[in-house]
Amino acid sequence: MAVALRQRSTMAHHPSSGSVDSALCQERFQLPARGASVAIARHRVRSRAPEWGFTEDLCEAAELVMSELFTNALVHTGSEQILCLLRAHERRMLYVEVADQGGGPAVPTPREAGLEDECGRGLALVRALADAWGDRPGGNGGRVVWAQMGVAAGR
Repeated sequence: MAVALRQRSTMAHHPSSGSVDSALCQERFQLPARGASVAIARHRVRSRAPEWGFTEDLCEAAELVMSELFTNALVHTGSEQILCLLRAHERRMLYVEVADQGGGPAVPTPREAGLEDECGRGLALVRALADAWGDRPGGNGGRVVWAQMGVAAGR
């Protein structure tokens, strides 16, 4: 599903925290590709989604999806920075997007993790929590991985 964005000249800009457009319910932010940034990305979702009127269940699901997508970009690419987008559509759909700078696998693929495996469940979790998810080529050789969750998706 392609989602078109209107650009508005009234977009508020916060240099240290990214940009927010409350009329569109959208926030874009970039973080360094470090382990500590995963918690910051989760926190951004956790603080913004309730402001936009989403249920606790959906906020928790979106927070977990952001965490998994950000972690995959961190672990599986050679990125120095990771760009994130959080967007609400009519308080019924929440869209999460993570863009890396490349250097990883061409296409993210869910794996079947064994009972004793410590890794390999992230995309399966995203698939379980999201109504839809996917990827596309990003700028400068990177990938964009996205997920969208509806109000009923918080399981």
